[in-house]
Amino acid sequence: MALYFVQHGVALSKQQNPDRPLSNEGGLDVLSVAKRLQQLSVMPSAICHSGKTRAQQTAEIFADRLGISDVNARTGMGPNDEVQSFAKALKNDGTMFVGHLPQLGKLVSYLVVGDENSDIVKFTNAAVVCIEQDESGFYIDWLLKPSMC
Repeated sequence: MALYFVQHGVALSKQQNPDRPLSNEGGLDVLSVAKRLQQLSVMPSAICHSGKTRAQQTAEIFADRLGISDVNARTGMGPNDEVQSFAKALKNDGTMFVGHLPQLGKLVSYLVVGDENSDIVKFTNAAVVCIEQDESGFYIDWLLKPSMC
């Protein structure tokens, strides 16, 4: 099974809207990536998001396009939340996690190399990183970003 980690799409600034929903560009980028995942038959088992509007909207676009009904907010996915206890609670069950930087980068680094500060992957808005697990641990299987769609 794979785990999928997604940085939310481009959001409006706090000055434009304090709730920071997705911008038009952000929504289109997320939709473009979701369409590509659909073409590749990527099918997460569930989608979890941080509860922030931009992450929830991103999760809902993926869920709608991929036909996923299990979408919910999960604690511990904020931009500056600690990653070690979150990582230890993960199950390798095909879930997609939609969150924020720097937490996502730290989480993937911790899972893959055991060091949250190693910065092994460069997330961009609406990008998806797929990690898999084998007998030696987690590894990055692929990365998909809007510029690749």
